[in-house]
Amino acid sequence: MLLAIHIGNRAISFAVYETDSPSRPTAERLRFCAEISTKPIRSSDEYAVLLGQIFSLRGCLPETITDVILSSVVPSLTEVINAAAAQFIPVRPLVVSAGIRTGLRIKIDNPSQLGADLCALAVGASAHCTGPAVIASFDSATVLTVLSAPSELTGVVIMPGLQSAAQALDRDTALLTDIPLEIPHRVIGKNTADAMKSGLMFGCAAQIDGMVSRIAAELKCDVSDLTLLSCGRYAGRITPYCTSAFTEMPHLLFEGLLTIHEKNR
Repeated sequence: MLLAIHIGNRAISFAVYETDSPSRPTAERLRFCAEISTKPIRSSDEYAVLLGQIFSLRGCLPETITDVILSSVVPSLTEVINAAAAQFIPVRPLVVSAGIRTGLRIKIDNPSQLGADLCALAVGASAHCTGPAVIASFDSATVLTVLSAPSELTGVVIMPGLQSAAQALDRDTALLTDIPLEIPHRVIGKNTADAMKSGLMFGCAAQIDGMVSRIAAELKCDVSDLTLLSCGRYAGRITPYCTSAFTEMPHLLFEGLLTIHEKNR
């Protein structure tokens, strides 16, 4: 079995896939997903304890893991998590970085600057599209990854994440307080909390729609020609309110990591 790990700014996510039946649909090969919060002050031993508890909770024996693949956007934690995983699994992880086989044609100014998470998302999305595509990822930042064709990454759009935007309002305005990230009953707020919710939530949805339209124009195609996929912790709160028809795929990054692992076996 394969242990796929993604080290993000807010969470470290794990997925375990069966690898003995590669012809089966990817969703059927997924054994479990889990995540823990990212805390740089934790030691590798602390992360090892948490990882062991996750395996126990999910009823999966660490010794059944034969391969590990890791993507990270927090370089300082990469070796820490490697060391934690090594206490259970004596296999050096395949780290998503420049030089490994992904099958992607990366058409940005400096391909080595592409985040490992965006690389994995693009690989995962390529199995679900036949033409141009946009992957909207809603986490610490809101990121649109653009494929001009399957396996051809043409560029990226990075915007402030919902949580960051909400925290900025709370921090920089004296009379606006912290609010839950939820959809209000109407666009025009009748009180401060609803006004902020509308601006954050509906504003983000409108921003996504506007960017999708601009991306389609730049690719010289119609919005209807784009495959639109979404993922990340806030995807389910935003894309249902977009006029663009997104398909939510919560495991897309892990699907990409699974594909990258198979290309490098």
